[in-house]
Amino acid sequence: MMRAAVAIALVAAMFGCASARDAVGDAAYVLNPWGSADVTVRTVAPLGPYLLFDIEGRREQLRLVAADSPVCRQVLQSEARLRYQKSGVFGRLHRADGEFCDAIGVVSLQAWRDRQPRRRTGRSIIPRGTARFALTGEAENRLLTRGRFPLASQVHIPAGFDLVAILPANPPCRTIAARGQGSIEFRVAGPDPFRLLVGSDACVIEGFAMPVEAATR
Repeated sequence: MMRAAVAIALVAAMFGCASARDAVGDAAYVLNPWGSADVTVRTVAPLGPYLLFDIEGRREQLRLVAADSPVCRQVLQSEARLRYQKSGVFGRLHRADGEFCDAIGVVSLQAWRDRQPRRRTGRSIIPRGTARFALTGEAENRLLTRGRFPLASQVHIPAGFDLVAILPANPPCRTIAARGQGSIEFRVAGPDPFRLLVGSDACVIEGFAMPVEAATR
């Protein structure tokens, strides 16, 4: 009985140390601007000139966008095990043989916002600005609009003067996309970080991406 108790205590201690190491590693990854993590590609689907894909790992669970290029099609295979590296704005996906594909957008804005250092904005203050854009395409029940989205920098996405916003193809979003202008608001907590507003119409922005030609030139 004594030996069994000692063995159980040693196993418990070992798992406790592993958990502590994991916690320290996770914290270091969050703080390291060049950190990398193992991920698995879960789904891949075309979205106009883009590839929309989900990655899942212990340290990253994101829905991202890449250019629909031959290289990215090869790298972003369903169930592929890749290395996600913090690189550029949205990250880079590495295959074991060294081939890689750059992400150029994100369609999980709540997760993207929550992995960034929080800005010290009062919760009662909802930043707002004016977005101006044009509808450039429709694919897979989503609208692609390109233009000026000034609050994207709130989640460390630069070049808000020329971005593609990915919207659901529902009636409010169609109305706003056809109008080409509306108020944009950003919420520091809760679901749906970004919304477009015109009168009583509200359209949730699902994601932001760089224009393909700007990202690949």
